[in-house]
Amino acid sequence: MEFVHVFVLTSLALDRSGDVKSKNVAVTFDLFEAEEHRSKGVEYDYNTFVVPCDWRENAAQSELISAMREFRTMVKEMQDAALRTG
Repeated sequence: MEFVHVFVLTSLALDRSGDVKSKNVAVTFDLFEAEEHRSKGVEYDYNTFVVPCDWRENAAQSELISAMREFRTMVKEMQDAALRTG
C-alpha cells in the first residue's frame, strides 16, 4: 500500500478567553510549502500525518454520497453502452 505525507499548517491565535490556541489554517502535500509556512515566524508551524493513498475508499460516507456515486457509475455504464451500440 502506498502512503502520502499530509502537512496541516497551524498558527497560534488568541481565543475569546485570551488563551493561546493552535489553529489549523491550511493543508498541503508539499513539504517545501510547509517549511515556508513555518519560516514566517515563531507562531507558525505544521503537523505531519501519513495517510494511505486510497483514504477516500476507506473514509466514512453518508448515504447520499454513496447513492450519488452509484448513480454516477450507472450513468457512465449507460453512456459507454450507448457509444458501443451507436
